Amino acid sequence: MNRRSQTPHARIATPQKPRIAITGFRGVGKTQIARRLAEHWRMPLVALDEKIEHDASLRIEEIVALHGWQHFRDLEFRELSAAAQSERLLLDCGGGIVEEADGLPSERKMKILANNFFCIYLSISEERLLYRLRTLARNASRPDLSNADSPEALLEIFRRREILYLKIAHAVIDISDTNIAESALRITQMFR
Repeated sequence: MNRRSQTPHARIATPQKPRIAITGFRGVGKTQIARRLAEHWRMPLVALDEKIEHDASLRIEEIVALHGWQHFRDLEFRELSAAAQSERLLLDCGGGIVEEADGLPSERKMKILANNFFCIYLSISEERLLYRLRTLARNASRPDLSNADSPEALLEIFRRREILYLKIAHAVIDISDTNIAESALRITQMFR
């Protein structure tokens, strides 16, 4: 077995913070890392995008096609507000959580995240992000962010959003050189 893929369960500690939010751009592994953390910490997990899809009985791309991006961002705000009332929760945020439909910063969502959650930003180098975006299989449940959904166009959106992720981050974990298990372990080590 590859040593990089091993995570000794004995080293995983339960965080003391009642609410934790995982933020970062698409393709960085937020959902896989959040699932691994929730399992090890035995912590309730809410994947924000999945919750919105479940409640609407529609995929995000269908919500956007029917009602527009601002409606989706309003649903996102509503679900985020509800999650902020939980006593103990791990929140897997969608990559656009920091923005509104027009691409401007979402002060209302950023305020909830910064004030009610311990926000962990999964940072990644541009080089590594481009590699992941180019090799990431097209997922039908991921809505296009723009008409030009190329890795290079997404990199421009990443640059715009990274400033906002950093603004609300209580901790930054660089995952450029890690796999999912190592990324989760780096996060748990913060809580020791």
